[in-house]
Amino acid sequence: KSNGFSKTNYNFAKWAQGSASGTQYTVGASVTLSASTTFYAVWVAITNYGYTGEVQTYTAPVAGTYKLEVWGAQGCSNVNNTLDEGGLGGYSYGNVSLSAGQKIYIVVGQYERQLETASYNGGGAGGGYAGAGGGATHIATTNRGELKNYASYKSEVLIVAGGGGGSAHSNTSADWMYGGTGGGTSGGGGRLGGGATQSAGGNLGSNNMQYAGSFGLGGYAASGSGCGGGGGG
Repeated sequence: KSNGFSKTNYNFAKWAQGSASGTQYTVGASVTLSASTTFYAVWVAITNYGYTGEVQTYTAPVAGTYKLEVWGAQGCSNVNNTLDEGGLGGYSYGNVSLSAGQKIYIVVGQYERQLETASYNGGGAGGGYAGAGGGATHIATTNRGELKNYASYKSEVLIVAGGGGGSAHSNTSADWMYGGTGGGTSGGGGRLGGGATQSAGGNLGSNNMQYAGSFGLGGYAASGSGCGGGGGG
């Protein structure tokens, strides 16, 4: 039967016969017994990953269905006016079947505040004092590093959440140069750059000084242009 108990920061996975490492059975399975026995609940810890700037690895402790949740990084605000916020990153979730001992590889996107520097995992660099786009967060069955390296290996990617766009820079504080949000069938539009869709990078900014995004890479701005970078995804 289903397990009616709960354990903080763990999810119930299945039952094990005789000991915690015994033969495992999913809920609803039929078992023929010839003598008394004890079944033990098998629990799997909920694991959270933050940004580290490198690939992280998760090893499935038992075979089963796992829920994956990913959040893209927020785009950075411009340096002079933090009211012009970067767009929020996207959110995505889904279930995947993993075998015991199988490894999956997690890359968490970066929120980058350095001038004219791209964010880890595809966030485009902002021009001048404008904010960089947030990096995407993805999980894959192989370790190829950043999402851009999977352009020819898309079947190895399990799930992605796109990063938000960085805000543009203006010397006039009254200007509202916010970044677009990431995620969905099309990301939200910022003041200058268009949001990316599920099949194409964001379009160019109205001042024609940005370079379009591509798979795994947000659009990036020309040096000193004041344009915010696109989110990775």
